[in-house]
Amino acid sequence: MTAPRWVDRTRLAAALCLAGSDVPTVALAGFLVRGGLALLLLPSVVLPSVIAIAGATGVRAFTLSGDPTPWFVEVLAAAGVGALLWLVLSLVIGSLTDLWLVREAVEFGHDGADRPWPAAGSGLIAGMASVRLACLVPLAVALIWAGGQVYTATYNELITPSDLAVALPLRVLGDATDAVAAVAATWLACETVAAIAVRRMILTGTSPWRAIGGALLQIVRRPLWTLLAVAISLAASGLALAIAFLGTATAYGWVAATARSDEPIAVRLGFGAAATTRDFRPVVFLLAVVALAAAWLVALSLAGLASAWRSGAITHEVVAALGGDVTDAEVAGVTETG
Repeated sequence: MTAPRWVDRTRLAAALCLAGSDVPTVALAGFLVRGGLALLLLPSVVLPSVIAIAGATGVRAFTLSGDPTPWFVEVLAAAGVGALLWLVLSLVIGSLTDLWLVREAVEFGHDGADRPWPAAGSGLIAGMASVRLACLVPLAVALIWAGGQVYTATYNELITPSDLAVALPLRVLGDATDAVAAVAATWLACETVAAIAVRRMILTGTSPWRAIGGALLQIVRRPLWTLLAVAISLAASGLALAIAFLGTATAYGWVAATARSDEPIAVRLGFGAAATTRDFRPVVFLLAVVALAAAWLVALSLAGLASAWRSGAITHEVVAALGGDVTDAEVAGVTETG
């Protein structure tokens, strides 16, 4: 099974995500469970103000001496447990979706119906999850480093606000731009290495650490084609998210505006003496809700298509880096390790 040229690999990835609904649906599931749901919800979330947070927690968070209360410690512990459970769930489900998407990408357009693809055994899934987890370590270090700058920027904005007309989170992001940029760059680098390493592990049956080393070596040996495939696929995902943000934010704004409107929308129905005037605010609100639902459906569809294309493009690039030929013996070896 020989990998085609780069342009053809990109077209093949695009054809894969448009061939049916199965691939985008599975890709969407992996995207959502890995944090995509939080991204799509951002346009519909109203960030609470400092006063609102203080009013919600009241005197339960800190004592008069400034020490955290047992209630606050319990809340933090519950949040930590929830985050840990979500991380484990995202690693497991994300690994299952990666395995399925890689198989579909390699088999698409090729005579691979009888190929002995790996079973989703606990060993293989654990190895793929460990690769993802190991690649999160540099990101955790970057977040810890950036946390200090974000805290300082938040404290300064609370004490001496620079512009009260701008929301606090936006002002903090503006003051800590370098920290945010460093975290974003680290995340992109870690995600690229992890995506390549996982696919090398699936296709060759190598160990997690060898897969990570092979991914780094592939980027060094094939920087142009590898990074070009990643950049274009990420650009497609970014465009899809931008359209989703714009659509859902606009529709949510319509819903919020109609829900808060105190002015009646008077519409006169009928003719002559049989005419009557009705307030059409409920109808407008219903239409706004329908528009929001439609915007969400479009956002989910675009996210699924972009994720499927990104997965297919990186998979074909890894196949090309492996020499353009993934043999039955290599795949059978993965089956044994899985």
